[in-house]
Order: sequence, then structure tokens, then C-alpha cells
Amino acid sequence: MVTLATLNTLAALEQEMVRTGRVAERRALHAVLGAFVSPAGGYLTTGAAAAALGVSLPTVKRWVQRGTLRGVCLGTRWLVSTESVDQALRLRTALAALDDEGNPSPEEIQDLLDHPPEASVPAELVLF
Repeated sequence: MVTLATLNTLAALEQEMVRTGRVAERRALHAVLGAFVSPAGGYLTTGAAAAALGVSLPTVKRWVQRGTLRGVCLGTRWLVSTESVDQALRLRTALAALDDEGNPSPEEIQDLLDHPPEASVPAELVLF
């Protein structure tokens, strides 16, 4: 997978080509950058990332800025690592599973207080 630093370098080169009027080179760099904006290329647009995560575009940008998602701003475009989106989705699934498991009821808490489980200590840790 191409690193974010490499994408930044390509975007900077693209902007340099715009400033110097090198249209063919700018188009070539733009096409190369565009090739990475797909799940297969390892990067998504903020719109695709937002859709996958069920959040807004500004939320995706904030998450990239604070490091929750790995991504980069390339000129006027933002790209987000597909891997970091997948990781966020896995985390969300794991947290939802914990929520589904639920918290103990007041009765279960009282039962634990009334009948605490006996702690077993391995023999090698018993000092006397």
C-alpha cells in the first residue's frame, strides 16, 4: 500500500505542475492519485468513508485531523485509509456486542454482594 507521505508528495507535485503550467504532467499525477481512491487502492474519499461509517463528511475530516482515522488532505481532496475505516467498523461492532451483553441487573449485583465468589489462589502464591 502506498503511504500517506507518498500521496502528499504526489499531491504537492501535482500542485507544482499547476503553478508551472505543465498540463500533461498535472493530468498524469491526477490520474495516479485517482487510482488510489478506491478500496482496492487502499484509500477512500471522505464521502465513501462517511457512508461506510454512517457519519457526516465533517465528522470524517475531524476524525482524520485528530488521528481517529488515518488520512490526508491532498490540496482540496481528503483521502482516508481503507484500513482505518475497517478498523473503526470492527471497533464499533465489538462495542455494540458489549452493549448487547448488557449490564448486570440490580438483583444480580445484590446477589454478588450477598454471595461473593470465592477467590482461588494458586498454591505457589500462598505464603503461609
